[in-house]
Amino acid sequence: MDSLRYEILGPLRLAHLQGQQLRASKPRQLLATLLLHPNRFVSTELIADALWEHNPPRSATANIRTYVRALRGVLQEAGLPAPIDTSAAGYSIEVGVDELDASMFESLLAEGGHLREAGDPRQAMQVLAKAYSLWRGRPLMDLGFSTAWEGSISRLEAQYRGLVDTLLDLRLEYGDAAGAAVLLTGRLSEDPYDEQLWRRLVDTLLAAGRTGEARAAYAKAVKTLADELDVEPGPELAAAGARAHNDHTANWPNPGIPAVREPEPEPSEQPGPMAAPALTEPRRPPSQLPLDLPDFSGRERHLEQLRDLVCGRDPVRPPIAVISGAPGTGKSSLAVRLGHLVRDSFPDGQIYLDMRGATEPRDPGGALTDLLISLNVPDFAVPADPDRRSAMLRSELASRRVLIILDDVAAAGQVAPLMPGTGASAVVVTSRNRLMDLAGADPIPLDTFEDGEAAELLQRVAGNARIDRGSPAAEEILLACGNLPLAIRIVASRLAQRPDLSPGELARRLRDETHRLDELSIGELAVRTSADLSYDALNPEEARLYRLIGHFAVGEFSARVLEPVASPAAVRRSLDRLIEVNLVQISSVDRTGKARYRVHDLLRLHAIGVGDEREKAQALTDLATLLDALLDKVRRATAALPFGYFGTLDYEGPLQSPDPQPFTDTDAIAWFDSERSSFVPAIRAAAQNGLHDQAWRLAAAWGPYLDMRAGFDDWNESHQPGLLSAIACGNRRGAAILHRNLGQLALYQDDWEPALEHLDAAADLFAEVGDRQGEGITAVGLGTWLRERGRPDEALAQYEKAIGAFVEVGDTNGEAVARSAAASIWLARNDTVVAGRYLAEAFLLGVRRGDRHREAKVRRRIATLRVRQGRPEQAVRQLQASLAIFTSIGDDHCAAYARAELGHALIAVGDDAAARKMLLDAIEIGHRLGDRSVEGEAAYELGRLHATSGSAEFARRYLNRAVRAWQQIGNETKLADARRQLADLGVGLAVS
Repeated sequence: MDSLRYEILGPLRLAHLQGQQLRASKPRQLLATLLLHPNRFVSTELIADALWEHNPPRSATANIRTYVRALRGVLQEAGLPAPIDTSAAGYSIEVGVDELDASMFESLLAEGGHLREAGDPRQAMQVLAKAYSLWRGRPLMDLGFSTAWEGSISRLEAQYRGLVDTLLDLRLEYGDAAGAAVLLTGRLSEDPYDEQLWRRLVDTLLAAGRTGEARAAYAKAVKTLADELDVEPGPELAAAGARAHNDHTANWPNPGIPAVREPEPEPSEQPGPMAAPALTEPRRPPSQLPLDLPDFSGRERHLEQLRDLVCGRDPVRPPIAVISGAPGTGKSSLAVRLGHLVRDSFPDGQIYLDMRGATEPRDPGGALTDLLISLNVPDFAVPADPDRRSAMLRSELASRRVLIILDDVAAAGQVAPLMPGTGASAVVVTSRNRLMDLAGADPIPLDTFEDGEAAELLQRVAGNARIDRGSPAAEEILLACGNLPLAIRIVASRLAQRPDLSPGELARRLRDETHRLDELSIGELAVRTSADLSYDALNPEEARLYRLIGHFAVGEFSARVLEPVASPAAVRRSLDRLIEVNLVQISSVDRTGKARYRVHDLLRLHAIGVGDEREKAQALTDLATLLDALLDKVRRATAALPFGYFGTLDYEGPLQSPDPQPFTDTDAIAWFDSERSSFVPAIRAAAQNGLHDQAWRLAAAWGPYLDMRAGFDDWNESHQPGLLSAIACGNRRGAAILHRNLGQLALYQDDWEPALEHLDAAADLFAEVGDRQGEGITAVGLGTWLRERGRPDEALAQYEKAIGAFVEVGDTNGEAVARSAAASIWLARNDTVVAGRYLAEAFLLGVRRGDRHREAKVRRRIATLRVRQGRPEQAVRQLQASLAIFTSIGDDHCAAYARAELGHALIAVGDDAAARKMLLDAIEIGHRLGDRSVEGEAAYELGRLHATSGSAEFARRYLNRAVRAWQQIGNETKLADARRQLADLGVGLAVS
C-alpha cells in the first residue's frame, strides 16, 4: 500500500503532488470521475454531468478536452502514471490495483471474504483491517457532491459499512474487545446520540467479559443522552445496561506489556588489541565528557534516534550526527546525555571539544591538534601542516572506536577537517546552524519541548514540593516560556532557590512581555544572552529583517508579506540565513509550495529589544510600511472577488500600488487562501504596536473574503482587536463597520444576544456619522434577528427601512438583499403574490449588476416561493442553478444552505436518493463551519425522509442530531417539532 498514488477514499489526494499542482476544480473533478471508473472508458456525457451537474455549457466537449490535456501535463510532470486514453467511447485512466486506494480497498475486501469462507478467519481479520486503514472519510469529500458519482460512492460506502460489521464480528470472535470497541467508538464519535451503537458497545464489552467497562459505557451513554438531548435510554439500550449490572463475572485483566530490554552489548568488531603506532604512548582512553545533568528529562525520541545512529556497525561510513536548533533548545545537554549513555559502546574513548561557534569560533587546525593529543599522539609528533594533521587523525580513528562531541560549531568548514574517513568512530556535532553542507551528516533538528516534556522538566528541577505540574500557575509559566528548555530550566531553578517566590507570583511576573526576558535569567543562564550570540552573527540586512519580524510575527507569515521593505531576493537571502541559525523556522508549506514561517515567542521578544534606538525606530517604520502595503493588497484583492459584498468597506486615504498588476477573481481568492494565516497576526501586531488605524482597516478590508469562506474563527479573532483599535483611534465609522460585521457573525452562529448588542451599536454609530448605506445594511441584520426571534412584523419594518436607505444612496446590491429579505416575511404569511413581486425586483437588480452571487441567493428564495406554489420541479431547477454558482466561486457556506433546501425539494419530487446525498453534504458542511442552523435543518429533513421510508434507526439518528443542533441555538419551535417526530417513532423517548 506504500505505492498508492491515487487516493479517493476521503479527500482526493495524489502521492508526490499533495494537491499542490492540481488546484483547479474542473480537472480535479474530471480526475475523480475517471478514478471512480478505473480502467474503463467514461463517456463524455457522464463526465459533463459530473462537472456541470446536468447543466453543461455548449462548449462542454471542448472544455473537457482542455481539462484532459491539463490533467495529463500535471500528472506526467509529477512523475505519476497517467495514461489517460481517448476513444469514441470517452476517456479512461489506466491504474493498477496497487495504485488506487479504492481498487486496493475492494481487492482486500474480496481477499478477506475469500479467506473467511475458506475457514481462515484470523487471516481474514488481518486483511480486512488493512482495508479499514485505507478509509479516510466519505469518498471525494473535498469535491462536494455530484449526482454522476452517486452510484459509485454509494457502493463504496455500502462496502465500508459491511466491512465495519464484519470486522466487529471477527474481533468479537477472537476476543479482541479492544479492537471491536475502537470500531464502535469511532462510529460513536461521529454520532454520539445513536442508542443502537451504545447498545452494541455495551454488549460487545460484556461478550468479552469486560463487565466494568460495559457498565462505564452504559453510564456514559445515559449521561450523553440526558445532558445533550434530555431523554432517557430506549428499551434496547436499557436492557443492555441491565445485563451489564447483572453480570458478576470477573473482568479480564489487562494484557501485560513486556518490559523493554536493552540489547546485549555487542563485542567490538575490531580484532584484539593492535600494535600501537610507533609515535604513540600506551593508550589511556580519553574520557572528557562534561557532567551529565542529574535532572535531564525529555528528548527520548531523539536519544533513541541518536543511539541507533552512533552505535551503528557500518565500517565504511562513520556516523556523523548534527544536532541543530534555536538558542536554548538543549542541544549540548542532549549531546552530553547521549555520550554518557553510549560510553560502553566506545571503549577507545570519548572526546569533547567546545568549538565556541557563537563567540570566537575555534580554528580547525588547533582543534585537530587537541584531538590528536587526546588520542595520545605526542605534541612533537603533530604535523605542522593542517592537511597532514587531518590525515593523521583519520589514520588514528580508522582502527579505534571513539565518540567525538564537537559542541557549538559555527559552520561546516570549521569541523569538516575533523571528520573520520572510515572505521567505527562516531561524531556528534551541536550547532545553532543547520550545517546542511557538512558531507555525510545526519540532521537531528531540535524544536521546543512537547507539553509533557516541558511539565516534567519544570517539576524535576523545581521539585515536587515547589510546584504541581498540572496547576494553573505551572501551565501559565510554561506558556510564557514557550516550552523552551533553557527558559524552563531558569524559572524552575529560581523556584528551587527562592522559597519566598510562589509559582503564582512568578507566573504573574512572566505575563509582562516587556520584562519577560529579564525574568528568564539566573546566574550565567539567560535566554537573552543565548539569543544575543545568534543575533551577533547576522549581517545588517539580516538583523534588520529579524527586528521587523519581532514586531510583526505574532503568528505564521510568508516571505511575500515582508517584501515591501526589501527586494524579494534580499528577503529570501535573509530568511535563509535566519533559518540556518535557527532564529526563524519553517512552520508549513502552503498549497502553492511556498513556505510559511514562524518565530518562537521568546525570540520574538528578543528581536523587539535588540538594536540601538535608531534601529528600533527603523523596525517600527518598517512595520508601518509593511502593514500599509498589506492593506493596499487586501483592498485590491477584495475588489476583485466575484460577488457584490453586502457590507460596508472603508477605503479612506490613497491606495499604494507596489504591485500595479490587477487581480482576477481567481487570483484574488487564491491569494487570500494562501495568505490567510497572516492576517490575524498582522492585525494583532498593528494593535500591539499602536498602529490602530491600520489594525481596524485590515480587519474590515478582508471581511468579504471571510464571509465567502465562512471563516468564522478568523472573523472573530481579527474583528475583536480591530474593534478595540477603531475605538482607540477614535474612528466611529470604523467602530460601526466592525460592530456590524461582528453582529452578522453572531447571526450566522445563532448567538442572539451578542448579535443584537453589536447591531444596535452599529445602528447608533452609523446614524451618528450620517452613513445611510451603513444604516441600511445594519437594518437588514436587525430585521433578520427579529425574524428569527419570531417577530415578523418588526422585521418587515426594518427591511422596508433598509430598502429606503439603499434607494436613497443608489446601492442596488443592498436593495436586492433587502427586497429578498422582505420577501421571506411575505412567504411566511403565505402571500405568494407580494413575495413574488419583491423577489422579481431583487432578481432583476442582481442580473442587471452582473452579480451571479446575488442572483444565486435570490434563486434560493424563489425556490421557496415555487414550493409554496406547488411547483417543486421548478424549485429544484432554481436550487441546482444556485448551488452551481456558489460552488463555482467557492462559497461553501451559502452552498450548504442551498444543499439543504435542494434536499427538501428533491424529496418533494420523489428523488429520495439524490435528496439523501444533498442533505448529508449539508450536514457535513454545516458541522464543519459551525453553523448549527443549516446542520439542524438538513438533519431534520433527513430524519423525516428515513422515517417515511421505514428506517427507524436512521430516522432516530438524524432527528436526534437536529434536536441537539436546535438545543444549542435555542430554537424552541423547531426543537419541539423534532421531538414530536421522535415521539411518533415510538421509541420511548422523553419529550419535554
